[in-house]
Amino acid sequence: MATNDFISNLHNEVLARIISDLPAIEAIRTTLLSKRWKDLWRYASRLDFDPKGVRKLYGDDIDDPREEISRVVKNIENVLLSHKRNLISCRIVHLLSSCRNGDVEKWIKYLTSEKKVQELAFRCDDFQHQFYRRSRSGLGLNLPSGIFSCETLQSLEFTHYSIRSDSPFHHCHNLKTLKLYHCAISTETLEAIVSCCDLLEHLSVCSSPSRLKQVRIFSQTVKTVELESLRSQGIYLSTQSLGVLVLHSMKFQAKNLVIHAPNLRVFTATRKPITKNSDNITKIAEILEYCTHLLVSI
Repeated sequence: MATNDFISNLHNEVLARIISDLPAIEAIRTTLLSKRWKDLWRYASRLDFDPKGVRKLYGDDIDDPREEISRVVKNIENVLLSHKRNLISCRIVHLLSSCRNGDVEKWIKYLTSEKKVQELAFRCDDFQHQFYRRSRSGLGLNLPSGIFSCETLQSLEFTHYSIRSDSPFHHCHNLKTLKLYHCAISTETLEAIVSCCDLLEHLSVCSSPSRLKQVRIFSQTVKTVELESLRSQGIYLSTQSLGVLVLHSMKFQAKNLVIHAPNLRVFTATRKPITKNSDNITKIAEILEYCTHLLVSI
């Protein structure tokens, strides 16, 4: 019995929106469906260069996870040049070599200047034990000053990098969301980055491999702060706009939790399930003991 292909009969904009939710490699494969789908991926509003689709494409020929990532990375430039519209978001997973050879810088410049991207996410997905060992020896994310000053850029996410300077964030006047996961960063650099971002509203910092002496956040615009699995001597927040504070499995002295936030409405403190390795995590009871001192009027 013949059936109608209702999906192919949808408007191009609708199909492009559907394709936008696929990993980039899967989105490009839709060109094989029919002539109707041939160029639709070029108008996707989101590109996710995730290696998960590579194994489906090449089968069991790939045993090394780094090979999966490499096959995606080598096609990123061609895909971006073939793409026809501005991007809402782009996510790129790559290896350490892309930091060394300048690919990361090249991608950022193209996406911000040519694609007017609004949301950027980068993940250095080499084996984690290699990352941590090399991050301590100084392998940093070396980017030009002000590279994130694009007028359209509103959200940045970095996973597994060593961020040693705030200079890439200079003149970053439009960024509203910053997420740093497993990034080596100092107290001074984090504080300076927040100061550079005039309109920053949401900040997430999770699992820094380096010990932060202190977490210091001073801002008039930050509304949400999420801190997870950080080791620090203390947390000092001063922001008129802060409405939500989330602390998860933090290691710090509870008495050194100082918050100047007259508009704080939600405060959440949680910890991972208790194990033999979680003794150093600050207990919720210790944090609650100092709750009467959490809000200090400015």
